Amino acid sequence: MLLASKNGERYLEDALAGLAAQTWPHVEVVGVDDGSTDRTPEILARFAASHPRARVIRTPGLGLAGALALAAKEARGELLARQDDDDRSHPERLERQARFLEAHPVIGVVGCAADIVDERGARAGAYAVPVAPEAIRRVARRDPPFVHGSVVMRRSAYEAAGGYRPALRSSEDLDLWLRMDPATLANLPEPLYTWRRHGASQTSRGRSTMLDFAAIARAFAEERRATGRDSYALLERARDRDGLLAIHPHAGRLALHLATAYLRDGRIAEARGFLARAFADRDARAAAAALWLASLGVALTPRAARARRGGRDAGTGDGRDADIARPQGSAR
Repeated sequence: MLLASKNGERYLEDALAGLAAQTWPHVEVVGVDDGSTDRTPEILARFAASHPRARVIRTPGLGLAGALALAAKEARGELLARQDDDDRSHPERLERQARFLEAHPVIGVVGCAADIVDERGARAGAYAVPVAPEAIRRVARRDPPFVHGSVVMRRSAYEAAGGYRPALRSSEDLDLWLRMDPATLANLPEPLYTWRRHGASQTSRGRSTMLDFAAIARAFAEERRATGRDSYALLERARDRDGLLAIHPHAGRLALHLATAYLRDGRIAEARGFLARAFADRDARAAAAALWLASLGVALTPRAARARRGGRDAGTGDGRDADIARPQGSAR
């Protein structure tokens, strides 16, 4: 079990209690305290002291992708499971997923549906996930087909894809799934995971960063389809969106992906800023013009109205935003 936490004391004990209650007997917990300044180190240490298969790693603050990559490297098992520090797993979750993988050797990653709860733990809805293979394939082209904290992966599938890449400061899960064959991805329809929606969650914090790196992940996927490789090494050097745009050999295509991400979030002005960048690239100009026209319609939507009012997140935060018209070969 890979669990990374930075200042996650509020819900961490509940998350760990869910892991301690698992019916699967072979649960190793690798907890990463990623530079916390609250009680997270104490909570993780206390859990490890009472659970012999739990270990704690302390880092100065690698970011979620880096912390998860480290935890995966340190884990000993052939199955790598995820758990977020503010969510909770049903007691049978890991056993159900492990047995599913035993029965389906072609599958490399299995997630599950989830219940959504609020800050107090009251149920606030259902987090549906695609289950049919074609639905997973369709969603995986643009969005994470999983609740990230709910997945169990074969180590072989994780390593073959290249694992979590630390330079992705957000959307590290989308980047990983886009490097996997969609035919090896599956979801259980039962809600075996509880996803907590609250103002301090990873989803709620850094919305723009999430959009930026999701767009970068999609741009990298497009590069791999076209050339067999992507520009991750450039991202390691650039470190952020603007730095990557400055040195990317196909900055116009990257700008299209960024524009699409911001349009889907209803943030018209920012999307048009990226489209202006794309117009400067002859190869991206036609697609940029089509997206600019699409932005006229998006500007009239409730999503755009929320963004103009300065709402916390114009998007849902779960990767299933409303669709917009996309020119062929752009950000999808």
